[in-house]
Amino acid sequence: MRVYIPDTLAAVAGHLDGVWEPTHAFAVTDSLRDAAPDLDDDELAELAIDFAAEHSAYALGSRLRVVVAADYSRADVAFHPQGGPAAVRLTGRLAPSAVACLFVDEADAAQDVLAAQAGDEEAQDRLGERHLLWFDPSEASYLDAPA
Repeated sequence: MRVYIPDTLAAVAGHLDGVWEPTHAFAVTDSLRDAAPDLDDDELAELAIDFAAEHSAYALGSRLRVVVAADYSRADVAFHPQGGPAAVRLTGRLAPSAVACLFVDEADAAQDVLAAQAGDEEAQDRLGERHLLWFDPSEASYLDAPA
């Protein structure tokens, strides 16, 4: 099952080493399908990615929104209704081979992320309009490098 794990820019490279045991993620769940019946599977996945990106910024405090897309066994994924319609709990380690890709903000989104974290609604709106960039997992070590 494809899950979208919120992460931080500072930690993501180290989290892909096979030792990380993330506990929270977002996915296309039956509850999400019920909450958004007009969306197709791709649109639902985008929504789950958006939830993970928000969690990355607001709950984890990442200076850019970071989402790890990975495939987990269904046995290791359980719906977490208190976390919203796309929230799931994970068990087990994240195998490096299970990571499909990373989604990360452009570097110039950092000001909006910081302002949104401080409660700036206009910055939150601007982030909602931004699309995350796709990265191969092999590029993770370059994401937090100085420009």
